[in-house]
Amino acid sequence: MSFGATENVVGEREHTTVESDSSLSSVGLDELLMRPLLGARTREVVAGSVLFEPDTPAHHLYFIRSGQVRVYQPGPDGSTRLVEILGPGDWCGAASLAEEERHGNRAVAVTPAVVVEAPADRWLAVLAERPALATRWIATLASKLQAARADAACLMFDDCNSRLVRTLLHFSRSSAAAPSEDGGVVLRITHQQLAQAVGAARETVSLALTQLRQRNLVRTGRNQLFFDPRVLENFGRHGRTTANGDARPEHGRQIA
Repeated sequence: MSFGATENVVGEREHTTVESDSSLSSVGLDELLMRPLLGARTREVVAGSVLFEPDTPAHHLYFIRSGQVRVYQPGPDGSTRLVEILGPGDWCGAASLAEEERHGNRAVAVTPAVVVEAPADRWLAVLAERPALATRWIATLASKLQAARADAACLMFDDCNSRLVRTLLHFSRSSAAAPSEDGGVVLRITHQQLAQAVGAARETVSLALTQLRQRNLVRTGRNQLFFDPRVLENFGRHGRTTANGDARPEHGRQIA
């Protein structure tokens, strides 16, 4: 996917009851963002709107009040990797906290969204006045850091099938997922978008999904996947699928 392309997501929901790992919705965030001294501005954007590009100066944080935003990491050959799916209560723009000159990533609203854009330096001043919020904020930063380290290890040490399972579990907690009637989740994502997240060719990811479907771990629909995260996580812990579809033990354990 080139940076000039508009992200198209079919059937996305603007709100969901699934809360992501980086959510701050429980700490009175809306009230703080409306403080005049913060200097934040609320933006109502249409699907396809870009919040920031890789070369955008990193001066602001972006808090999502409604809708869905996806963050992409650019590659040297013009390719991109889907790294985050964000929804209400989530935020992006961490480069502004790290005193980076540029954001380095691209953030795109894939549904109509309401986003609050806040100066990073003023936000840090607000945190200094509110220890409880600062503690929660540190926890979300730590969560992002741990996820980034685990993601790097996954790319280095795991095969495509293992990365796919991990990506499905990660996105099952994002705003792209919603509870299904059978107790699992429905994840609204295309094979191409999933391939961008896994870091593999679309054909390879489609084959891996077929193997999971044959094991009744995933059901597929038009631009959506149905699965039970608990069952899939158990499979990821006990075994993984090889390229020919056979199961092999993970860390010496045999699949029951």
